Amino acid sequence: MSAIEFKETQRVTNWLIWALLIGVNLFFAYAIVYQNFLDSPLGKQIFSNTELSIIAFVPLTLLVFVYSIRLETCINEKGITYSFSPLQRSTVFIEWEELSNVYLRKYNTVKEFGGRGVLTGSTKLGKVLNTSASSNIGLQLEFKNGKLLLIGTAKPDELKKVLDKLMLEGKIGWKV
Repeated sequence: MSAIEFKETQRVTNWLIWALLIGVNLFFAYAIVYQNFLDSPLGKQIFSNTELSIIAFVPLTLLVFVYSIRLETCINEKGITYSFSPLQRSTVFIEWEELSNVYLRKYNTVKEFGGRGVLTGSTKLGKVLNTSASSNIGLQLEFKNGKLLLIGTAKPDELKKVLDKLMLEGKIGWKV
């Protein structure tokens, strides 16, 4: 019996978010250099050098935060492990026995859940974890207690193969 394993790490890949964050940070870098080192204010100097530096810290912090976001998913014979740092403090492990059903499904994160990240839809929809706009496929987990969790994936074909293998080896006994 070969080890069955699926690993995926996802990051924020939306080019519009990155263009906006980088653009704003480049503007503030330019403003700081222009005002502090070339001793020439941008237009009317409404901010002191210190105030400008403090204000520039906000978009820089946001850039670092977005860069640090990652969704890690690992699936093996025992179950599913996921973490969504830095938004989630600890790694979560779900045993196959906790689930009544698991399958891949298409979804629209904006229409169903209102955006991207760690989101909760209506009671009917459950919770979604996703980072990327590059895929609209997710691993739907239905728990025996009725809760739902959808974990986005950018590797649906690879994940499907692992789920099929788990079913063939009897680790999961429902239709995938």
